[in-house]
Formats: sequence, C-alpha cells, structure tokens
Amino acid sequence: MSIALSGCSGIFFYPMKPWVQNPARQGLAYEDIVLIHPDGLRLHGWWLPAQTEQVAGTVYFLHGNAQNISTHLMNVAWLPAQGYQVFLIDYRGYGLSEGKAKLPDTLDDIQLGLDWLQASGRIQGPLIVFGQSLGASMTIPVLARAQNAGRFDCAMFEAGFTGFRHITRDVMQRSWLLWPFSFVVAPMVSTRWDPVDHIAALSPAPVLILHSREDSIIPFAEGERLYAAAAEPKEFQGLLGAHIVASQDPSVRQRLVQFMTQRCAAHSVSDAD
Repeated sequence: MSIALSGCSGIFFYPMKPWVQNPARQGLAYEDIVLIHPDGLRLHGWWLPAQTEQVAGTVYFLHGNAQNISTHLMNVAWLPAQGYQVFLIDYRGYGLSEGKAKLPDTLDDIQLGLDWLQASGRIQGPLIVFGQSLGASMTIPVLARAQNAGRFDCAMFEAGFTGFRHITRDVMQRSWLLWPFSFVVAPMVSTRWDPVDHIAALSPAPVLILHSREDSIIPFAEGERLYAAAAEPKEFQGLLGAHIVASQDPSVRQRLVQFMTQRCAAHSVSDAD
C-alpha cells in the first residue's frame, strides 16, 4: 500500500523550491530552523516570535499541498502581532527541505516538527496546531497517534478532506485526462491514514473545523463530515470565499483568536499586550 501511495504523490503534492518572500519582507522577525530527520533529510522551517511582551500561545502551522511556506506565510503572518509565536515547516521536497514529498513519509515530517517543538523548550502558553487543506488532513492522523496524547492543547483545521482514497478519486475524476485511470489508481490508495477515522482520537483536546461553502477545491461537505466524525469538544465554522484564503479576513482572524482564548486557554490580546 505504501508503494501505491508513493506512486500517487503527484495527486497530493505540488511542491515549489524557490521562495516568493521571507518573513522579513512582512516586517516579521524570524529564525531559520533546520530539523534532521532520522533518515538523514534536512527539513527547513521558520520560527516567528510573538511581537508582544507576553506570549499568548504557540502555533504549529502545517500548510497545504502547493508551493511552500513562503507563499503560505500570509495565513499566519498576522499571529505574532496577536501575541502568538509560530512554527511552520516545509515538508520534504518543498522549499529548502530535502527529499521528495510522498505519503506516508510526510506524516513523519509533521511528527518531527512536533517532536522538535516539545524538545525545544520554546513552547509558551497552549500549543495550538493549525493545519490547512492537505496539511490539515495529514496532521489529524499524526496527532491521533498514542505517543502524541496530551502533547498539544487544541487544533484548528481549515478545508481538510476526509480520506486519501476518496480525494484521489475526486481529483482524478475532475480531469478528462485522468478520469479513465481513477478507477484503477484510487482503489490502490491506502485508507490507513484517513482523517475521518482518526479525528475522534484527538479528544479531549478542543477542535475547530473551518470550511468555506464556496471552496471549489475541497467540497464543503468534506468539512461537515470531518466535524461529524470528531468527538467533543468541537466547533464548526462555515466560511465564504476561495480555498484557504479566509484567514486573511479580519472577522475570521477574530474567530480564530476567540477559539484560542476561549477553548485553548490562550491569553487574550489585551492580556498579551
């Protein structure tokens, strides 16, 4: 099954090597972080310190399937001003991270970042895991591992999908070129890491599911199914707009901060200032 998943990597991953920007271009202080995977690969990430005297919390951000952290930066660039320190990484094959992106190896990349955070001594306040799109769907089964119980305080997932086989079939059947092969390829994709089967294991950590009703990449119904499968405590937030652009909306940012302060025990902005 792992071989089949590796062969389908082109369906899930669209990495880009060059950077579009770095955090300094957005007026953010940052630190380059290099993680050494047990298989020898070097993975790259950025550490963004909070811009307030008191740290409200720590956010571990996992981006979607295309480009790299330089293009996804704007989804979290606003958090340091709200008192949050942020750690974001590129999976293997993205940006400065070595190797080739494929499942299930990228799940281990997410685990490596979580392990680094826990060992770094840098976590202040609650640890909030924030995944978008493919990043959300890959992160759910990682957090559900028994070894990660109690290692994070809450999680936010935007535009995630329920299953890898399901989304492979969906993506291939949208293309007239790939449609004939979907009946052969999709059944070969393992369901072992399907988020819908693992999200309930994140309880008792609070979970926020966000999904746009206008998402043309991952249908809104996928977010509804993830929410239905999650255990309490959980919240759902319907959004408007294109795929994973909602966090650029001030009202959505306010909703995320509300969840982090009320459900994750993060300091409020006024407390952080």
